Amino acid sequence: MSKVVFRNYNKKAVRRLLIEVGKERYECALKDAGIKQKPITLEGFYFEYEMDTGNINLNLYYRYPSRITFFIMPVLGYWAVPNNGWEMTRK
Repeated sequence: MSKVVFRNYNKKAVRRLLIEVGKERYECALKDAGIKQKPITLEGFYFEYEMDTGNINLNLYYRYPSRITFFIMPVLGYWAVPNNGWEMTRK
């Protein structure tokens, strides 16, 4: 059975979030995710909101043009998370 998730591809919100997170935390998150080559553009970033029965997951992901997707970091609690523009998709 597939899960329903909400995704947001707003580049301005991603940029504000990365500024809020800061360079040091962002680079540590990339290192923890195992990403050796940093993303060059904001094109592949997206937020994903998944609500389980036990907890709420709001995460930042990056999808390379080769369709490989990496989890970057959880972003629940940051101010720069957008309110509008969420799309419902099945995972």
